[in-house]
This record gives sequence, structure tokens and C-alpha cells, in this order.
Amino acid sequence: MLKQSNKMTALYCRLSQDDRQEGDSNSIVNQKKILNRYATEHGYTPFEFYIDDGWSGTNFQRPDFQRMIRDIDAGKIERAIIKDMSRFGRDYLQVGMYTEIIFPEKDIHFIAINDGVDSMFGTDDFTPFRNIINEWYAKDTSKKVRAVKKAKGMAGEHTNPHAPYGYMKNPENPKEWIVDEEAAEVVKEIFRLCVKGHGPLQIANILTERKILTPSAYAVKAGTKKVAAEAEKPYRWRSTIVCDILERPDYLGYTVNFKTYTKSYKNHKIIYNPPENWKIFENTQEAIIDKETFDTVQQIRQGRRRRTSLGEMPPLSGMLLCAECGRRMTLHRRSDKPNNTHFLCGAYKDDPTSCSSHYIRYPVVEQILLDNIRELTGFVSEYEDEFVKMVIDTDVQKKNKKIAKEKRQLKEKQSRIKELDILFQRLYEDNVSGKLTDERFNKLSDTYETEQKNLTDEVEEIQKLLDDSESQSRDVKNFLEFVRKYTVIRVLTNEILHAFIDKVIVHAADKSSGKRMQEIEIVYKHIGVLDNTKVMVSRGKVV
Repeated sequence: MLKQSNKMTALYCRLSQDDRQEGDSNSIVNQKKILNRYATEHGYTPFEFYIDDGWSGTNFQRPDFQRMIRDIDAGKIERAIIKDMSRFGRDYLQVGMYTEIIFPEKDIHFIAINDGVDSMFGTDDFTPFRNIINEWYAKDTSKKVRAVKKAKGMAGEHTNPHAPYGYMKNPENPKEWIVDEEAAEVVKEIFRLCVKGHGPLQIANILTERKILTPSAYAVKAGTKKVAAEAEKPYRWRSTIVCDILERPDYLGYTVNFKTYTKSYKNHKIIYNPPENWKIFENTQEAIIDKETFDTVQQIRQGRRRRTSLGEMPPLSGMLLCAECGRRMTLHRRSDKPNNTHFLCGAYKDDPTSCSSHYIRYPVVEQILLDNIRELTGFVSEYEDEFVKMVIDTDVQKKNKKIAKEKRQLKEKQSRIKELDILFQRLYEDNVSGKLTDERFNKLSDTYETEQKNLTDEVEEIQKLLDDSESQSRDVKNFLEFVRKYTVIRVLTNEILHAFIDKVIVHAADKSSGKRMQEIEIVYKHIGVLDNTKVMVSRGKVV
């Protein structure tokens, strides 16, 4: 007869994603049956199940495993039973620490049924070797999973098991992402709010007030996630969530692989890869956000406009650059003189000896931009053809004529390059067979190599001219679309500002003429700087 005790028996079950591939033998249901029957037959009652479903054996931060350890520390448990040692874990050092040090210190009776381990009858000398074998299994599985994931990632397949907020897996083809219309509308609204000038925290507060489910809560509602990270606050958006959405290229219809990695199968800490190590594949799913809007948002995010002391975030903040040092100009506003809002060179602010102030008042820049945009869009609307000719300057037109001429020769040059490849092969064969001396071979091969290199350079130059010409044509078309969209511009809104303006370059004031003259270059998106987008300012007015 067993001695009655107020403490209970812990029946621990674990199943990882990889263990599911082994069939029903390792299933949670099967483990529970084995443990229940064993505990009942041996009179180990009362007992309680601790279950970690979908957790790797190399990770000892499993929720129910840690709950079991806390109950052991609290003195609630006297016995722990598992199906076999692999269910406890697959890190032999961690497993040994618990079974050989912590459990004996806590006087825990430990049993692994299928492996014949029972601490009441002493230690099993083979158990450490069994733990090492279990770890080798985890290491081998990890290596295979990494290899498969890398192959999929390099092939442009989605490596993320979950579709990002705004998309969902296609029920007919789980490898494919399709647009989730309800969530996609929220994503579009987030981008719209950002373009209008709202920061991530403001956007998060707006979504919270509207009682829109957070991505985690929405996933729980959709049945794609079991547990919400913030189940008690399903509408509480955070600025970090908004930032993540605003910076995801996935919404352009791209697949972005290898954004993160882990050092080893034992270390599960996620490390972020720099963007240059990402693998990006375009047009892998339907886009939710157009590239123009996405690029505008990235520009806004890079500018990171800061609030003034009065809590406002003027649209121009972060867009002005110093012409001399290239630093961003910082916004200043005196609390005792609210109308005295002006920009200063960021380098000058940090160190007055490094650059000049480049002082310019905020209202002056704002009015200049509004007038310039109105003037330019008015001209484009009325004289579209003349505008296109003005943007595509004489040099570009000459290049286009050269391209037209070189295009006819492009095929000949490419054909000659292929002929040279064949000649190289023949020269090599003749040299090997003795028909051609080494001296003659070297001379001819050098001649052909020089000719081939020159031809290759010429082909690359022609291709570059073609690409530049096509790119400029696309840019002009995009700008014309903006003009058609914003036909009447009454005020300079944040949306209009970021739709048209790339940056504003402010030069130092010149007082040599006896008047304070200051040049401003307005750099428009797609078309750059034109003659009429360079303005001289004196006493707050364009001269």
C-alpha cells in the first residue's frame, strides 16, 4: 500500500511540430492515455496533466513545463512522470540538470515509462547516452528543416508559416497568399493616415478608439491563431504594431525571405538580418498598397518628424536639407512667440562652427511650396506636351537618337560576342592538338578578349541608356498622374506635400548685394529640379 500524501503527481506531455510527422505514437492523446493508465495502476493520485503542444524539445521555456517547475518549487508536486525521455527535452545538458540535480534536491520521484527510468530504484547509467541521442535527433532535424527552408526561400516560396495581417492562406492552395478584404482595408487605412501626417502612436490611438481588432485578436477570431497575446485587450493597438505594418514590403505583393534567423537549434532568439541579406521576390501575391504610397510612407518614416514643444508635428519637418553639409534642418518654435517658427541647419545646431545656420522661416517655405506646386500643376494641366518636352531635356533627346542608332547595331554586337566565344573554343582546341603554337594562341586570344570586352562594355552602355530613357518616361507619366489627381490645390496638406515633393534644399543667405537673398531648390518626385523649381527668396517673397 502506498503512503498517502497531500502532494500530487505531475503527468507531463510534449509534442513538437516535427514529432507530429511520426504519427499517432507521440500524439498528445496517446501520451495522456499511457500516463493516465500508469498513474492509475500504480496508485499515483491525485495527478494533474501538464501539456505543451507544438513546442520544441530544445526550448525549456515551454509554458506548461515552466508551470510544472513552479509547482515543484512551491512544494505541490512529489512525482513527475513522462512517456519517455525525449518528451522531457532534447538538450542533454538541460535534461541532466533537471533529472540529476534539481529533482533529487527537491526530492522528486521521476519516471520515464518507456525508457525504464525510475529514480526510486537509482540512476540508469544509459540515461545520459539516451539524452545525447535525443539531442542528436533534434540537431539532425534542425539541419534538415533549415536546408528545406533555405531551398524554399531561395525559390521564392513563403517561408513564414503565417500570412501577414491583411492576407490569408488560400484554402485551395495553402502555399499561396490571398487578400483578406476586411484586414486589408485596415492596412490601407493605416497607410492613408500616415500619408495624411499621423504618427504611429496617433494611428494606434485612432484604431483603438474605433475598436478595430488588433492583428493577434483578429487571427484568433479568424481561427488562424489559438491564443491571443493580449486576449484581454483585443482593441489595444500599439505603435510598434503600426510601425511593423508600415514597413512591410509584403503589402507591395512581394515575398521577403530571410528577414530573421536563429544562431542554432538550441538558441531560439530571433536575430534580424540587415536588408541587404534579404531575398525579395516581386509579384508573388496581389498587392494591397501601391508602390507610390509605400515609397511615400517610407520617406515620411525616414524623416521621423518630431513634435514641437507645443505638441504639433508640422508636415515640412524632416523634409528640408542643408545645401552645404546635407544635414536635415531642425524645426524651432519659441513658446513666447508662437508665430516665430523657423528651420536651422542640424549641424549648426549641434556645433555652430561646423556650418552656417541657413535660417529660414517655416511660413515662408510653406507658401513658396504651395505657390510653386500650383504654378507647376497649372502649367502641366494646360501645356502637357510642352511640359514633357521640358522635362526630357536636349541631352536626353540626343541620347534617344543615339539609342535608336545603336539599337540597330546591338544585335550585330551581341552576335559578334557569341562568335568570339566559338573562336576561343577553336583556338583552344587547335593549341591543344598542336596546330597552333602557344605564342600564336596567346596573341590571338588577347586580341579576341580585348574585342569581346569592348563589345560587352558597349552593349552594357546601350542597355543603360535604354533603361534610363524608359525610367524617365515612367517617371514623367507618374508625375502626370499626380497632377490629374490633384486638380485643385487650395492648401498644402501633408498628403499633397508628400505626393509631390521629395525634398527641399536650402542654401545659405547671401547679403553681398545689400539685400538678404536665399536660394531654395524644390526637388519634385519623379522629375527632380527644374529651372522654375529653383527660387530666390528675399524678405519672405520670391524674387
